[in-house]
Amino acid sequence: MVLGMSSAVHDFTFAAEAAVAAGRALLPDATDHRRLRTSIHAVHALAERMKVIEAELLAAAEAREAWVGTGARNMADWLAGTTNSRYGDAKRKAKLGSALSKNQKLKDAVDAGEVSPDVAEQLADTINEPPAGANDGHLDELVDACKGASPKDARDAANLFSSTFAAETEEEAAERRHQARSLTFGPEHDGMIPVKGVLPAASADQLKKSLLHAGNPYDGDTRTVEQRLADGLTNLATAYAKGEVTGGRAAPQMLITMTDAARLGHSNEPAVTDLGTRVPACEARRLAELAEIRRVVMTGSEVLDLGRSYRYASAQQYLALVARDGGCIWPGCTAPAAWCDADHIHEWEHGGPTDLDLLALLCPHHHRERHRPGVWIEGDASTWTLHLADGTVLHRSPIRRPDQAPLFGDQWAHPPERHASAAA
Repeated sequence: MVLGMSSAVHDFTFAAEAAVAAGRALLPDATDHRRLRTSIHAVHALAERMKVIEAELLAAAEAREAWVGTGARNMADWLAGTTNSRYGDAKRKAKLGSALSKNQKLKDAVDAGEVSPDVAEQLADTINEPPAGANDGHLDELVDACKGASPKDARDAANLFSSTFAAETEEEAAERRHQARSLTFGPEHDGMIPVKGVLPAASADQLKKSLLHAGNPYDGDTRTVEQRLADGLTNLATAYAKGEVTGGRAAPQMLITMTDAARLGHSNEPAVTDLGTRVPACEARRLAELAEIRRVVMTGSEVLDLGRSYRYASAQQYLALVARDGGCIWPGCTAPAAWCDADHIHEWEHGGPTDLDLLALLCPHHHRERHRPGVWIEGDASTWTLHLADGTVLHRSPIRRPDQAPLFGDQWAHPPERHASAAA
């Protein structure tokens, strides 16, 4: 048996070295951009498969306590110490391997390429330690719902899954999150002190918008977003110390999108801010008590169509775009609505009207890409096809309103019986 295992390891090492040599051989052969991208995809696919094998081996070693006698606390500790890698990365691999061993549906989806290892990592904690109200069938539904999803969507799915099937009520969960808030200051190093904080989602979004506003942006501002946030915090603290902070200001405002059913407590669909942050339904309902509520009916756009009368989208159209698109519509982009521009799908210069079904949100980067020479779009906001200059064709994903629970069936949008009775 030992000889057999040694032979298998030898064969794997030989194959791995051959794969490395083949990968390096791609470099001089990649003579154009398309072949370079194809080569990168091929190497990435192989690396992903190796990542899964490593995770499965780690899980098997963890189950057998193979770290005993090495001085390590667990297999992640052993791997980090023997490879000079980060413990956090090794721990995530071990969690992935454990999830793959516990849920056959997830393993099959990863092996089939329906779920990427990065998406599987976002589901690992939920599968390894499922909430009290979830069974194996529910976990399989979670995996099915995340096939083809991005890591961000999978993280949102896992969070919503855990809150839906948790034993605590929404109000209890909100109080738990509130009690977990914190702000810490680390040790000084080179005249700098790290600051780290944890806040409930709605509070964090409100703070971010306030700090960006207090950072005093100006034309030609070259600061990063992180620097503006830091300057905003410093400016507020300085103003408070001078006695200049005396009350609230009208700006900045939070824009939160939620369904009527969630607002009235008939469902637990999370709300979404224009920064892309998902806010628990009960917290959004609390904020709605003090908010100006504007209803957006998603059955037509007649009153929001301006035709050729105006070039730029109106404030009302922007609100409708936030409710409909939720952020940049470029496939794979996760930029939130607050960072986006309203773009004409049929260019204004070529006769395109300023109508809602011919407008879409694009982040500044993809807005520039969309207007490069040789790039054109056909269709409307719900069905467009984007043609890039190099011949690549991208298709618009089906519109999914940001105030709806992502990826799930209707049964996940409604609270379990214990939540319904607690809210009554």
